[in-house]
Amino acid sequence: MVLIIDDDPAVRLSISLLVTRTGLEPIEASAERDALERVRDTRVRLVILDMNLTLSSTGEQGIEMLRKIKILRPELPVILLTGWGTIPLAVEGMKYGAADFITKPWSNDDLRSKIRRLIADADRTAEESRQVDSLESIERQAIIHAIDVSDGNLSIAAQKLGITRQALYRRIEKYGL
Repeated sequence: MVLIIDDDPAVRLSISLLVTRTGLEPIEASAERDALERVRDTRVRLVILDMNLTLSSTGEQGIEMLRKIKILRPELPVILLTGWGTIPLAVEGMKYGAADFITKPWSNDDLRSKIRRLIADADRTAEESRQVDSLESIERQAIIHAIDVSDGNLSIAAQKLGITRQALYRRIEKYGL
C-alpha cells in the first residue's frame, strides 16, 4: 500500500490513480491524526507526504510529520511533495530521513519511477535484514550446540567452532548466552 497524505482531495485522487496504475493499492489521509494511524499499518510500504497540510507554505508541518513517521516506522520510505519547493527545504527533509523530494506539478513518469524504485529498495533491504537475522540465528544455535556438546567447557567449544576463546566470549555476550 502507498499512503498519500495531502490536504487537497484533487491531489490525493490524482496520485491515487497513478499508484493504482503502478499496480499498488493507494490509501489516503488528509490530516495528521488519520495519517499517523495509517502509518502504523505494516502493509503501508511507502508514504507520499505533502509538506503543507494547511494554507501555510513554510513546509514545517511536513517536516514535523516526517519526523513522527520516522519515529513510528524508521524503515518506511517517504517522498516529500510540495508546491513551494526550495533547496533548503529539500535538504532539511532529507536530513530527517525523506527518501526523495518532488515538486508540484510533478511528472507522472518521474513519480511512478520513484515509487517503483523506493519500494524495490525497501523490499531488498527487508530481505537482507531477514537474511542477517537468519545468519545470526544460525550462529547463535551453533554456539549453544558447541557449548552443550563440550559440557560447558568454553575452550573446547571455541576449538569446535574454529574460533578463539576471546571471540567465543564476545559472541556469548552478543547473544546474551
